[in-house]
Amino acid sequence: MQSSQYGSPFAHVHGRVRIAGTVIWATDLKERRIREGGGKGRPGTTRYSYSVSFAVALSARPIASVGRIWAEGNLLRGQDGVFTSETGFRLHTGHGDQAVDPLIASAEGLSDCPAYRGLAYAVFEDMALEEFGNRIPSLTFEVIGDPGDGGDVALGPILAALAAAPAAPEGDFAVTGWSLADASRREALQTIASGFPLVLREEQAGLQPQWLESMAPPGAVIPRTALLRRDNAPAAPLDRQRIAPSAGAMALRYYEPERDYQPGLRRGGTSNSGRAQQIDVPAVLSAGLAQQRTDQLVRLQRDGLERLNLRVALFDPAFQPGRMVTVEGVPAHWRVRHWHWGGEGIDLELVSQRVGGIAVPATSDPGRSVNTPDDAIGPTTVALFDLPSPLDRPLAHAHIAIAVAGASAGWRGAHVHEVDEGGSSGALLDFLRVGSTLGQVLDPPGPGTPLLRDDRSSIVVRLVRDGPFALTNADDDALARGANMAVIGSELIQFARVVPLGDQTFQLTGLWRGRGGTEDAIAGHVGGEWFALVNDALALVDPDQIGARPNFRVAAQGRGDAAPVLAELAGHGRAVRPLSPVHGRIEAHDTGAVTLRWTRRSRNGFAWRDLVEVPVGEEMEAYRVSLIADGVLIAEREASTPEITLDTVTMAEARSLALHALTVAIVQRGALGISPPLVLALPL
Repeated sequence: MQSSQYGSPFAHVHGRVRIAGTVIWATDLKERRIREGGGKGRPGTTRYSYSVSFAVALSARPIASVGRIWAEGNLLRGQDGVFTSETGFRLHTGHGDQAVDPLIASAEGLSDCPAYRGLAYAVFEDMALEEFGNRIPSLTFEVIGDPGDGGDVALGPILAALAAAPAAPEGDFAVTGWSLADASRREALQTIASGFPLVLREEQAGLQPQWLESMAPPGAVIPRTALLRRDNAPAAPLDRQRIAPSAGAMALRYYEPERDYQPGLRRGGTSNSGRAQQIDVPAVLSAGLAQQRTDQLVRLQRDGLERLNLRVALFDPAFQPGRMVTVEGVPAHWRVRHWHWGGEGIDLELVSQRVGGIAVPATSDPGRSVNTPDDAIGPTTVALFDLPSPLDRPLAHAHIAIAVAGASAGWRGAHVHEVDEGGSSGALLDFLRVGSTLGQVLDPPGPGTPLLRDDRSSIVVRLVRDGPFALTNADDDALARGANMAVIGSELIQFARVVPLGDQTFQLTGLWRGRGGTEDAIAGHVGGEWFALVNDALALVDPDQIGARPNFRVAAQGRGDAAPVLAELAGHGRAVRPLSPVHGRIEAHDTGAVTLRWTRRSRNGFAWRDLVEVPVGEEMEAYRVSLIADGVLIAEREASTPEITLDTVTMAEARSLALHALTVAIVQRGALGISPPLVLALPL
């Protein structure tokens, strides 16, 4: 676990490991206030964001590099070196010529800033803390040791350095990585010996470590004539005993690189009690090598079950602890475990020791795990949609939605800024972490009606990024509750059935067309239009940031985008415009006059709760009736009720000007715009 406690030891990293490190320096939190909303009688809000700079010690010996970084268990930086959250980053590898960090020096003063030579550490500058609960997150690092380590790390040289031995022990024992975080050399040797048993024998130049499983054949023989009778011992000079094993089963805890260095557990041997002796080693091992090590420890445990106590008359350096010997007349190899030099002779305690052995195969399955995906972040896709008013909630401003998505599984969101008329990025609109269900239309739907479910048309869309539940089926009850609401171009639709076609492509059928009063957009669909599900992943633009411009443009940029991605929406404002009248009726009189009647709709009455009348939803009820002959406007009339009579003179003049078609277009007028037209064909 990451800590900042004074006096805690720094780890010595060998090879490739995942460690937490120690926070050795940090600044106070830096606060930013962002004012959002307000104006036009609406309350504003103030959002606070925080950042901090800090340094984390990684290794008390030089390292080569840092690979992936995790924050609170989630990937913060992948193998490509791109961070998923905003932060500056510098790595100091801990060599002897290491310079001071400029940020720490500027904060503490150059005279009070150490260079931390010999200590590898990482510096994070202005890390955004919003997604970490406004505190420094718990970080873990994939640390790659000094280039001299090569691939796997040989434990022999590490042992020789800890014991100040003249040479490394014989035997090829290597691991992927090892983190020595012990407070003393004695503890470090004990930690290694727990997983790789060893003995220390005295040499003229000091202590020489030797792997227990690589002991050389005996080089000295204790003759029977050199044995003495011990005090209170039986007449025989040899006291041979057999002891019961401490545990029949063993469990080895280690770290698996196949599972992002998560702890692994391998068992070996059998136990009548069901209990196993657990051994923890701070080593990174593949699953096969860990199982091989566990089985080897079980095998080694069976050594030393026989003890031999004897006394010899003369001192021989070959009988020192750690040496292998044989005893004349006793068929076994023995290792000197203990000696005591007294006035009556030298007492030796020997334990049985096998030399060599059968190589245990290194095969095992690491199992399956849900690792943090380390995919490329990839580019960002952005689209804008001009949505109608929400049902039964008329708006006094445009209802613009932003959809962003990334094709790569490593995509982690994007910042979206408004773009002014000069093309420069303006205020930050939002930071969208969750991608929308966004795609493009490959096969657009044909003409349809909002009055019936469209079972003849279909839509084929290709999503920017597929997922297991990107698009799902819905029955009529679910559709009536608003399920599968989507926008295609400018039309709001719902769909009942989804047929996966492969390659992130889906066919949508069972369409409900022209939802939310968008029936005027049913016709005219083309391939390449944007498609998006209308859900919480769509971000709504603050109306104060839309302005009065007819066109609205944004720029989105994620961590994997070299340049901002632009999107533009022309002629927005559908949400503030009234809905088009419906159910037009024509009544022709014998005098040549025509009475037109229609039914008005309201942005505040989609549900039609009282089944009698819907509210106007506008400041006043007003209509404009345009008379059009062969596509040319020839007359306009105003009405305050949903009917109007065109007199005989007006109709006679209109019929004289129309050679091919005579139509009338009826729109409802609102304070902020006019509705789409209801078009009726008049008899010539």
